[in-house]
Amino acid sequence: MENFAVDGLVPLPDCVLVRVEGPDALSFLHGQLTHAVTGLGQDRAAPAAYCTAQGRLLANGVLWRTQDDCVVWMVARDLADSLIRRLRMFVLRARVTISLDETAQLCGAWGAGVVPAALHEAPAWSRAVIEGIDWVVAPMSRADRPAAWRLGETDAADASQAGAWAALRLAGGWPWIQTASQDLFLPASLDMDLNGTIDFAKGCYPGQEVVARSHYRGTVKRRLAHGIAAWAADVPPPPPATDLYPAAQAGSRPVGRVIESALHQGQLHLAAEITLSDWPAMRYAVGTPEGAVLTMRVPSETA
Repeated sequence: MENFAVDGLVPLPDCVLVRVEGPDALSFLHGQLTHAVTGLGQDRAAPAAYCTAQGRLLANGVLWRTQDDCVVWMVARDLADSLIRRLRMFVLRARVTISLDETAQLCGAWGAGVVPAALHEAPAWSRAVIEGIDWVVAPMSRADRPAAWRLGETDAADASQAGAWAALRLAGGWPWIQTASQDLFLPASLDMDLNGTIDFAKGCYPGQEVVARSHYRGTVKRRLAHGIAAWAADVPPPPPATDLYPAAQAGSRPVGRVIESALHQGQLHLAAEITLSDWPAMRYAVGTPEGAVLTMRVPSETA
């Protein structure tokens, strides 16, 4: 991934923490999310998703324990309120409280001058508290370009670099589900059956049968891809659920959908759902057959 040699620290106002506390916090979330929450130590974070009964994604994010009976889940801010309401519907007799943590200052960090040296070669999802700051090593981190989420007060964050962090994350294959993309994608469309978001050894959670069936039967037809195209700085990036079309084929039907997109240094970066049978011959255009033509890669080639 080019243009990420310089250190960066950016605020993440579009992300927020959902806090689940109480004696039953771990067991409650274990029955709701795709990751095995009860086995999560305080030195580790994990990717986790929440699905409908039909196996479609309602949210995804980064999960970690701050105390024995407290778990925080970083998700897209615009869906947090509805997510909390839905989770509360299933509390029943569980001894938990679910709330939005509005006090947390979340940042994305990359580069050896910003990410602490102790984390430069740490594996993805490592968690550490260093000088009072909570750090989670991001999955797109590398020894020569460490990357992490940072939770703690700072005056050094530069909002103008937000597009760089988002592009880095999308290139690594880690888009966020937002309100506009809820109930549209199966977990495999975000490679969650491959990247550790889904624990196939754990017990039931909403949508588990659908997710497991497609995985074990080998019937996954759509996957995640990362696309880049030249893009004017004054044109907003395409929103989630924007269709992709065969380039220059007038009257054609959509062949993919945007999951999330961002702008960085004159380029559009997007994560998209594509059909495996079209790959790699298809040339994809954004929004219409005459739209910007994407250079498409699988995320592992670009991170």
